[in-house]
Amino acid sequence: MTARRDGALFALSLALQACMVGGVALTARSGGSSSTAVVGLALCFVPYAGALVFSRAASSKRAVDRIALASALLFGALLLFAPPLLSDDLYRYLWEGRLWLEGLNPYRLAPDDPAVAHLRDGLWANINNKPLTSIYPPLSQLMFVVAQWLGGEVWTLKLLALLAHALSVALVARACTERKASLAIALNPLLLSEAALNGHFDILCGVLLLVAAWALSRQRFAQAGVAACAAVGLKVVGLVVIPLFVRRPRVLIAAGFGSALLLVPLVWPRALVDPASGAGQFATRWRGNESTFALVDRLSYALFDPSFAQFVARCIVAAVLLGLCALIVYRRVPPWTAIRALVWAVLLLSPQVHPWYLAWLLPLEVAAGGSAGLVWSAAILCAYAPLDRWVVEGVWDLPLWVQILEYAVVGLALVLAPRRPTLARPAPEGQFTL
Repeated sequence: MTARRDGALFALSLALQACMVGGVALTARSGGSSSTAVVGLALCFVPYAGALVFSRAASSKRAVDRIALASALLFGALLLFAPPLLSDDLYRYLWEGRLWLEGLNPYRLAPDDPAVAHLRDGLWANINNKPLTSIYPPLSQLMFVVAQWLGGEVWTLKLLALLAHALSVALVARACTERKASLAIALNPLLLSEAALNGHFDILCGVLLLVAAWALSRQRFAQAGVAACAAVGLKVVGLVVIPLFVRRPRVLIAAGFGSALLLVPLVWPRALVDPASGAGQFATRWRGNESTFALVDRLSYALFDPSFAQFVARCIVAAVLLGLCALIVYRRVPPWTAIRALVWAVLLLSPQVHPWYLAWLLPLEVAAGGSAGLVWSAAILCAYAPLDRWVVEGVWDLPLWVQILEYAVVGLALVLAPRRPTLARPAPEGQFTL
């Protein structure tokens, strides 16, 4: 009787989330406000939690994995043809893919450069930060080119992002023995929306970090090195894996050299101090939805000259992250724990935390049996609070109380989570350590 009840509640949870995701899609297609879509996504976490709890009704882990993959594709399909209500990044993705196919370099030419004036159209009109060149590494650029080559439509790029999300579900199912791990990734409202609605590819970076941890735990150092380089080629956060090869000099040199080559295009066409350099502006100026960095920044302004206080703050958080890397290597922390802790640290120390950045963390978090990252995936929807005003006035102003609320929830989740990221827990017997 209990099994039948759980099965009915599981089916009901899936049906409710499908209806809510469909509602978000209808909101976007009908020209509804961004805040309405965000509220819809927040409500999706209720049936999402129900589906995770009542997935115990499924006959086996394989059955859960199949349901997870099918649900990810189905729910994502509902969002596929809705306009990207919460982010305009994908217009730049398609624009930069077009530039490559035209034989032009988006690392050198910003969207408002006169040299590309002949390409300006409706796609160009939707691009944000037009005076700045690209901030995306080469493998991300490759994804943009593929999307443009396949048709260059908004839905084309979103379909590729949805397939990347489905790939993450399959790999988490393969790498993790936890029964509901694949479902936790597949149905996560944030991941679904960032892939199928907003067209972000950050989940691929999360998958590669997961692969790197898996390969390191099995002492497959060459595979881990390739995965780390590929992660860097998608998002710079992949660099956190490179120090973990320090006791394998050949792999360290190869992975470090490969990563450096992948980052050269970001800085070679324009100096970082160039006002049009996207990489330079992102590294020195951009910030938003930060937590620890905000505290360090306030302290820096209190102690140093305002003209370089923010630079000092960025140097401090970079030094803290490097110190954490050194501690992890010194203590021989197991790879799964090490990479998960480092990604948590990057997010908590970063001056900029977009909601889609959590896609770097969630595959590792779920594979480790963690729950705090899933809580954050709901709380970080607060970061979309200024979006309505941004659309109307072009002003982005996240209220301080919203940031405090978000990170208070995250901090509480970290404290209460039984499997929170830690460097104190010893490795299980026989597990490889760094």
